[in-house]
Amino acid sequence: MKKLLILCFLAFTVNAFAAPQDSIGVKIIDGKTYIMHKVTKGEGVYGISKKYGVPSSEVFAANPGSEQSIKIGQVLLIPKAVSAGSSGTGNAKSGSTTKTEKIYHTVESGQTLSSIARQYNTSVANIKSMNNLSSDNIKLGQKLVVGEKTVTVNTPKPTPSETPATQPKTPDPVVEEPKSEPKPVIQTTPPPTSNNVVVAPKVNDKPMDDKPGEVVSSYSTDDGDEINETGIAVISSEGELSQERSFILHPSAKIGTIVMITNPSNNSTVFARVVGNCKAENGIILKMSKTVATKLGVSDSSQVKLSYAK
Repeated sequence: MKKLLILCFLAFTVNAFAAPQDSIGVKIIDGKTYIMHKVTKGEGVYGISKKYGVPSSEVFAANPGSEQSIKIGQVLLIPKAVSAGSSGTGNAKSGSTTKTEKIYHTVESGQTLSSIARQYNTSVANIKSMNNLSSDNIKLGQKLVVGEKTVTVNTPKPTPSETPATQPKTPDPVVEEPKSEPKPVIQTTPPPTSNNVVVAPKVNDKPMDDKPGEVVSSYSTDDGDEINETGIAVISSEGELSQERSFILHPSAKIGTIVMITNPSNNSTVFARVVGNCKAENGIILKMSKTVATKLGVSDSSQVKLSYAK
């Protein structure tokens, strides 16, 4: 009995050391272990999911409503991964690593979301959620994410003379209870978001529910390329945008880019799609539809913060 207790304690200690330092504890629900993460300024679901090495779809599933927006100070439940914070698995003997890549499909003449879903053995709802589509409308030549795949990358194995001497690593302290005041994260560069290799929902994952007229999920980046801007947002005129949709105009972002917009006065966050470009003048960095302004709780000519992929 004593040996069994010791083994259980060691297993718990190893799992606790595997969690990133900024987690605030662990929680077990229905026999499944979750890491508790408190959202800090500038973080998004894709970046958080990559930090803990889990698909973003699992984070969305464990935290209803997070596919629409998250707020600073919100505690997210992160499903426990085999190797938290890692986007690939290494093989020391063979000198190879694995990483996850997106599967893309370019829309051809006569194709619909239904025919594409059948081609890749997935569902229309899953494709819409992976591409932030609010309707079934697609265009000829449009590039869609339809799933993900794991690829093996061979890496040269270092010779004995090249192998650096390693120093014993002091394990991080075991977090047994949530901290009352977690240490703020100080970032000198934009945080990596996926969201850096993006872990898109798997082909057979359960699709997220779409809501008509809204942009589902959030933006994603490759190799940590993210742009952060601060400036003035104004409400577009009736003829420029569809006022019932989460659409925006931006001076330089590519059309189709998903932008995370934050109102710093109330920390409300909205995801909107760039459908055109506008002229940058007088500190204006975007024109938004009335729907976006309502969700942010702002009026015309309001200060906002933007985050989006290059």
